[in-house]
Amino acid sequence: MPTQNPHRVAGLCTSSRVYDALTELKHLESHRNAKFLSLLAENLVRKGLLSEQEVLHMLDRVVD
Repeated sequence: MPTQNPHRVAGLCTSSRVYDALTELKHLESHRNAKFLSLLAENLVRKGLLSEQEVLHMLDRVVD
């Protein structure tokens, strides 16, 4: 059974929080990675740090 919110453990740095949340259960790892990256991309586009065209270009490179 998964730990409840492993990223909420006190004292963890940001990278450890992300890593722990994404890799806690191996069978959910790729789903969690995809969900996190989609939220990250959406947030960067909303803040104007990336354009949708840049995201699409990166996705083109991933699926090639």
